[in-house]
Amino acid sequence: MKAHYRATRGDKNALRRDLRPGMSIFIINEHAGNWGPSQTYREYIVTDKKSKLTGYPIVQATSHGGTESVDSLLAHERDIYTQRPTSIPNVAVKDSHNAYTEDAHRAAKLVGDLHAMEVSAAMSERYRLARR
Repeated sequence: MKAHYRATRGDKNALRRDLRPGMSIFIINEHAGNWGPSQTYREYIVTDKKSKLTGYPIVQATSHGGTESVDSLLAHERDIYTQRPTSIPNVAVKDSHNAYTEDAHRAAKLVGDLHAMEVSAAMSERYRLARR
C-alpha cells in the first residue's frame, strides 16, 4: 500500500485494489486566511458499500458523516493519503476560540483530537466487522 495516491489512472486503480473496509484515508486542505496560508486535514473511513455506478468503495467522513465514492473524492481532491498527518490539525476539531488561555486552548485541542480519533476508530471497527 502506498502512502500517497494521485488522481492518475494508475493510482486510481491501485487505490481501488488497496482499500479495505474500516481503513482510514486522509485529505489535506490548503487554506488562505488573514494570517497566511495554513493546512488542515479531513479523515474518511472506507465503508463496506460500493458505488452502484462505478463499483468503487464508498467512504464516510468522520467530521460530518457524509458519504462519497472514493473515485469521486480522488477526482475532486486530487490527492489521497493513507497515513495520518502529524503536524496538521484535523478540520473536525479545529478550534478558533481566541479568548482561551494558551493552556485551555491546548487542553481543548487535545480533547477534540481524542474525540475525533475515538469516532474514527469506532467507525473503522464497525465497517471492519460488517465485512466479515
